[in-house]
Amino acid sequence: MNLRCAIVDDEPLALGLLESYIKKTSFLELSGSYSSAIQAMKYLPEHPVDVLFLDIQMPELEFSRMVPKDTRIIFTTAFDQYALDGYRVNALDYLLKPISYSDFMEAINKAVGWFELQQKAVKQNSETADDNKKNYIYVKSDYKLIQIELNKILYIEGLKDYIKIHLEGE
Repeated sequence: MNLRCAIVDDEPLALGLLESYIKKTSFLELSGSYSSAIQAMKYLPEHPVDVLFLDIQMPELEFSRMVPKDTRIIFTTAFDQYALDGYRVNALDYLLKPISYSDFMEAINKAVGWFELQQKAVKQNSETADDNKKNYIYVKSDYKLIQIELNKILYIEGLKDYIKIHLEGE
């Protein structure tokens, strides 16, 4: 699974480090890196990303509340007291600077797991919808279930406590 990523951080060293981590991780694609949320706001609405690495201590913290719900946020910060803010905007993870590659990979693996679960749920929902579109019904007759194609039913006749289903070719 390939994930599109963007970085928003006002510290050039942190920006460069995260860029290098993304570039050396084969299943990640860097869509953009920004030194301010204002720059990111101009680009991201038309070019959505899967994962956004966002410095939590930037002046435009409210930006995290404007990110599309499909985008997973991984906060980065040098101060651990901001962890609570990360959970308020449903962040996927929280990386403490200086960020090691192993911590980075742990966070990315959480993102991959989240997106895999998301895809699985979408696939199951579409399979359920396909099942609902089946063109047949099951009817209990003589202690067994019989599958009847809906397009073969000519009409259904009510007989007191029973029904009689008239089919094509009978």
